[in-house]
Amino acid sequence: MRHTISAVLASCAVLGLAAFITLAPVWRGFDAWRQIWPLVMVFAAGVTIASLRNRHRFVPVLLALGCLAIALPAAPEWMRRLSSSAPAAPVMLDERQEVTVMTQNLWGLSRNPVGVPDRVADMAPDILALQEATRHAKPVIDTLEARFAHIARCRSTRVLSRLPILDSGCVRHPPEISFVNAVPCDWELPPAVWARIALPDGREAVIVSVHLTWPFPSAAQDCQRRNLARALAGEPQDTLIVMGDFNAAAPSRALARIERDLDLERRSIALPTWPSEGLFSADPSAGFLVPPMLVGIDHIFAGEAWETVWIEAGPNTGSDHRPLVARLRLTGG
Repeated sequence: MRHTISAVLASCAVLGLAAFITLAPVWRGFDAWRQIWPLVMVFAAGVTIASLRNRHRFVPVLLALGCLAIALPAAPEWMRRLSSSAPAAPVMLDERQEVTVMTQNLWGLSRNPVGVPDRVADMAPDILALQEATRHAKPVIDTLEARFAHIARCRSTRVLSRLPILDSGCVRHPPEISFVNAVPCDWELPPAVWARIALPDGREAVIVSVHLTWPFPSAAQDCQRRNLARALAGEPQDTLIVMGDFNAAAPSRALARIERDLDLERRSIALPTWPSEGLFSADPSAGFLVPPMLVGIDHIFAGEAWETVWIEAGPNTGSDHRPLVARLRLTGG
């Protein structure tokens, strides 16, 4: 009887989670489980291993199939990572066609994001996008802004640039949009700032720093996603770069919809950024035996004129997010 009860409980736990992840396209509540699929996978694998000694020999096989169902939706993301992991082929191009961009959520409630300025200096980005640039992070913001010649601000987001900013402002609804018969969803816009930057080779590009809300429990993220895409639709799409904290991780449907609506290529493939060490320790130099990052909710999207030379998650900065850093090459002339 004891073996039967444990078999039923284990099967319900693992197969139930597998069903939630499989049914993610049906409801955003199920889609939330895809956001944390690595944690779900660790739990399911632990239950499966613990059931190996169960008298009912079919139980481990059943649970292994459940683990497979949990991991299967993430397979395309990792295959995409493997196929794009090789750096761009070296070519004889003017270095002025390459820029280094970086995005970092400062976590306004962080007890000690003081590691950010030194880490930023180490990675030397030409353009830095910040989110949650508020509250306890203000001393860090002041230090960073003093190190960049050009700054664009809107609400809790920033674009800091070593390259000239020609124009900037808050991302707003297009002027032609009428709100006469608007519903609440129509008004939703995430904190976002844009900056039109003069690139070293003489061309221009629009850079956007954005911070979307969580995808659950409400539909607010869906509204923000649609309105953000509508607000940016008038910008030159080929050189557009949108980066920040999207609060959406692969293989969730939420992230797939963001990528679809922005109509830009996501360059941050299978790069976990959250939670970083800063969530657990106030010491920005704290090291962990195993990096704690489980999901990639920070992303860099770029238009088709940009080629990815390399992209990586940066070091611990004291925030609960790791930064994302990418070297992008502007193709064409």
